[in-house]
Amino acid sequence: MLYPTVSDTGALIKPHVWRDRRYVGESGGLVLAWKGMSANLQRADARMRAVYVDFVPYAYGDTDAVALFGNEFAEGLRGAGPSVVTFVLDFPHDAFDEITRTGFVPRLIGRNLHACVITSVDDYLAADPSVHATQIIELLMLQRALANQRRTVSGVELRFQHLLYQSGLLAAYLLEQRMEILSLAPPRRVGEFGHDIDAKVRVRGGTTDIRLGIEVYLQSLGYHRDTIPDYVSRFGLDAMMVVAPRDPWPELAIKFEAREMPARRIVRLNDISSAGGIGVHHLGLSDVINRLGNVAESIDAIWPAAQRSPSEIA
Repeated sequence: MLYPTVSDTGALIKPHVWRDRRYVGESGGLVLAWKGMSANLQRADARMRAVYVDFVPYAYGDTDAVALFGNEFAEGLRGAGPSVVTFVLDFPHDAFDEITRTGFVPRLIGRNLHACVITSVDDYLAADPSVHATQIIELLMLQRALANQRRTVSGVELRFQHLLYQSGLLAAYLLEQRMEILSLAPPRRVGEFGHDIDAKVRVRGGTTDIRLGIEVYLQSLGYHRDTIPDYVSRFGLDAMMVVAPRDPWPELAIKFEAREMPARRIVRLNDISSAGGIGVHHLGLSDVINRLGNVAESIDAIWPAAQRSPSEIA
């Protein structure tokens, strides 16, 4: 219905199984599985992604369901029992309210947000196939409107994280802040829960190891106002360094206070050793861009010499 010029629609459809404790949970020590069919519409339209239809036979306990999927999706499963879930991916966290407003159920898994339709098995089998087709089309149109327009920003953000890491800019900044670097991990893989970059540092001349999380984003604070305290709690962080356009502290302070987590703004990273609580340090995006510009100018300055042979340089 969406792509009448595609002659072999059946070639787009394949069976699949979600078998991952992070996505569908486990029971009795065994990872559960959602089995279903998916249609990879990217093969018909580069702007689109896949749509999934899965059979969910399990009766999740409320605590497990909320931990896995968020409140809204857990409530939908509770009402449906064994069910069929139709969903699409690739939504930014700030699309949560819009997904709800359009009548779909948001499913939150770490940093991933899905838009879903949850239907009991009996209701699914009783409905005319045109009903399911209409729901799928509405989901895909929502995906096109909300998700794909953000993918470019997300892709740039990920490349920017790797640039900061691989260029040595982050390491240089930590040293400038009078920190000794014990370890500095590369950016997390897409979809993994947690802060973007993990570091273990120590104030120069000190003896206490500090677990530092580094979060990088290019737009507004958005969903990070909730995930940053989550990261601190889940990973036992001592401090967060936020690379962003604006200082997130005013809004983060409210979130930390609501969770009764002692936190404070630190102007310099090495101030973390002077008082208790979680330290939050802001590195402005404009500052980062200027620093990268200086690195580029330095490379341009030495590049002509680097192109010459050793005998010419001598």
